[in-house]
Amino acid sequence: MNKPALILTILSALVLSSCASIRGGLSGIISNEPAATDIASLKKQLGSHPEKYSWLITEAELDYDDGSSDITANLAIRNRKDSVIWASANKMIEAVRILFNKDSAIILNRLQKNYSVLAIPDIDKTLGMNNLGFHSVQNILLGIPPFEIDNNSRFSLVKDSYKVESQSPLYKEIIVIDKSMMRMLQYRYEKNMKEYVVINYSNYKQAGDQYLPNIIDVEIHTPDKIHITLNVSGYSLPKNGDVPFQIPASYTKAQ
Repeated sequence: MNKPALILTILSALVLSSCASIRGGLSGIISNEPAATDIASLKKQLGSHPEKYSWLITEAELDYDDGSSDITANLAIRNRKDSVIWASANKMIEAVRILFNKDSAIILNRLQKNYSVLAIPDIDKTLGMNNLGFHSVQNILLGIPPFEIDNNSRFSLVKDSYKVESQSPLYKEIIVIDKSMMRMLQYRYEKNMKEYVVINYSNYKQAGDQYLPNIIDVEIHTPDKIHITLNVSGYSLPKNGDVPFQIPASYTKAQ
């Protein structure tokens, strides 16, 4: 599978948001707690605003541009909390289908009639981030910090948001969190000056008892630049769902 197709199919499953008109009051969604004053109080507030869903189903349009390929695809995404992410990308007909679980991702290429199996380390390498476990991925999709915030992180209050900066031997993180919604406005993961990922979240809307971003804008530098924008058109929060996935016997394994 070529690089644009690989990135596009992975991002089809990993980038997720929702869109809805605001219904009802904001009680229990907007934080009325006193402003956090340090890392400990920020972590406590984040813990009091967890994700709330069993299944999250999303319809969206994804734009991909790596400088040589410019691709637009319609996406149908089904996310079962802490279990599986299923996605189907199509342009008139289904082009790819992907199943992502805690161990790997399986990609069906409907056009080339083959399939690929990617282990978690392969996905980490493709997306330019280390230790992307399933829970970390789901957090990114919901605008929640993907990794545990280090107690030694630098904390600051910038207008109506919190800024968290941390440094590990492998990477640097910069996180901007909205003070009221307790969701990320920006996430930056930097290995070095040439290899980094920046995710911008905007247009948060109410979805059930929580807020989720309507637009997610992603830049991946590995060091080649890849730009992906996701615009969501609709969502649902059913109690049950399914993830139809079967590798046809006629498909061959991609090399």
